[in-house]
Amino acid sequence: MTQKKVYKICLISEQLANGGAERCAALLSQFFENKNVEVHHVTILDIIEYEYSGQLLNLGEQKNKTNGLFNKLKRFNILRKYLKEHSFDYIIDFRVKNNQFQEFLTTKLLYKSPYIMTVHSYMTEMYFPKLQFLAKKIYSDAYGIVTVSKKIEEKIQKELQYNNLFTINNPIDIESIQRQSREEIDVDFKYILAVGRMVDNIKQFDKLITAYYHSNLPKENIHLVLLGDGVFREKLEEQVGQLNIVDKVHFLGWKENPFCFMKNAVFTVLSSKNEGFGNVLAESLACQTPVISFDCLSGPAEIVIDRYNGLLVEDQNIEKLTQAMNLMIEDIELYHFCKQNALKSIEKFSLENIGNQWLEYLKIDVS
Repeated sequence: MTQKKVYKICLISEQLANGGAERCAALLSQFFENKNVEVHHVTILDIIEYEYSGQLLNLGEQKNKTNGLFNKLKRFNILRKYLKEHSFDYIIDFRVKNNQFQEFLTTKLLYKSPYIMTVHSYMTEMYFPKLQFLAKKIYSDAYGIVTVSKKIEEKIQKELQYNNLFTINNPIDIESIQRQSREEIDVDFKYILAVGRMVDNIKQFDKLITAYYHSNLPKENIHLVLLGDGVFREKLEEQVGQLNIVDKVHFLGWKENPFCFMKNAVFTVLSSKNEGFGNVLAESLACQTPVISFDCLSGPAEIVIDRYNGLLVEDQNIEKLTQAMNLMIEDIELYHFCKQNALKSIEKFSLENIGNQWLEYLKIDVS
C-alpha cells in the first residue's frame, strides 16, 4: 500500500497577535494540523498571543536592540537555512511589505517553494512596491496572490494587471467565539459597541462619536463602548469631553476577549475609512449581534446584507450613520429580524468552510 503524502506548509507572519492577518494565520494552522498537514510558523517579531498549531521559528528572539545590518543578515540567513532544510510544499506569507528591496530579496532568494502572498487590506501600497514596474513584477512567479475580498482582488488586477489572483475570505472560528461570548462582563447599562486599534484614525472612531452624539441613543440611555487602545485615544477622549458625553462613552481599552462585549451589545458599529475584510463584523454576527457599517472599501459589503443581518450605510456619510443607528433602536421588528439572521449569515466564513477553500486552492487532498 502506498503511503499517503504528508504536506508541509510554512506560514510567515509579522507576529501572532493584534491583527486580522495574524489571527487568520493562527486559525488556519489549527485547521491544517487537524487535517494532518504539517504546519510551521515563522514570526518576525517576538509577540505570540494567539493560539496556534505546529512548530514555531520565532525570529524576533534573534533581534537585538540596534537591529543593524549584521543582525538583519543573521536572521535572513536563519530563515534561508530553515526554509531550505524543510523543503515546504507551500509558503503562505501574511506580512505587510514595507521594504521593497527586502521583499525583492525575499521572493527571489528565499522563497524556493511555491509561495502565496496574502493581501489583507484595501491599502495595497502596504503590500506592493511604490515603483510601478517593480510592483508589477515582484510577485509574478508566485503560486498566487490571495486577497481577503473581491474588491481588493479587482483593485490589484486593474492597477497591476496580475492574473494569479484569487479571493479567500478570512476564517471565523464560530464555536470558539460563541464559547468565549458567554463569559460574564461587569457592565450594567445598554450599549452599542465599536472595536479596533487607536494607533491611527483608520477606524474613524471620531466620526462614530459624532454620529452617536447626534443620534437618539444618548437620550435613550444607550451608551457607546469602545474597545481598543493607542496614541489616538487621547484625542478621542478630548472629543468626548468637548461634546459633554463623558458619562455615555466608555473607553475600556484592549480586551483579550471582545466577544463577550459583542454578545451583550445592542449592535456593533464599524466606521472605518477602509478595511480588508472586516473581521469585527463577522465576529459580532457570530455572537448573534446585528451590525451597522459604512460601505467602505473593502469587506463590509461582502459580510453585511442590508436589512437582513444589519445596515450598510453610504460610505463616509455621518448623517446616514446617525440615521441607521436611530433606525436600529426604533424599528424593533427590523432589529429582531437582523438579530435572528445574524449567525446563519456568516456560516460561509466558518473555519471549516474557509479552510477547505484553502485546501482546494492548494490542491491538497486530505480525504
